[in-house]
Amino acid sequence: MNYDFMEVSLACSDAEAMAAFFVRMFDGRVIFKGRMAGEPFVRMVACGITFVFREDTQWPGDPVDPRFRNHLGFKVDDLGRAIEDLEGRGARFALKPDGVAVLQQKDDQEGAGKWMQTTFVAPPLTLETLHEGGYRHDVAILEGPDRLWIELNEVHMPPGVDWF
Repeated sequence: MNYDFMEVSLACSDAEAMAAFFVRMFDGRVIFKGRMAGEPFVRMVACGITFVFREDTQWPGDPVDPRFRNHLGFKVDDLGRAIEDLEGRGARFALKPDGVAVLQQKDDQEGAGKWMQTTFVAPPLTLETLHEGGYRHDVAILEGPDRLWIELNEVHMPPGVDWF
């Protein structure tokens, strides 16, 4: 299995302000923005790293972080195989793809709206491509020491898009 570094996700008080700082200071490029689990987020690339800034309405937030805002992300080719591999090494997963579906349904039932609401996407990807299923992103979260959340990401992008 290959586990390639993909992203750093950080909770913050203002995702737009955080992204603007990285654009201004480090020539960052915003690639997605919108709402995730009902909260504003921005995904961008700066300094060769993908950052996800997610607003936390209770900043600095609960250190247990039930929404896994603060985490390191790794890209995998086959999420199911990666989960099996890491469980075989003793990993404990806090969230698997079926659990993501449960969280999405819970948010929908509680009126938080659609789990992921993208309001901006950088070319060559378009909002239409997203809605047509041309981009898919599946995740699982495992717990490391000291509640270090590690997100495994299986990302399917259309030809010509290689952000991660």
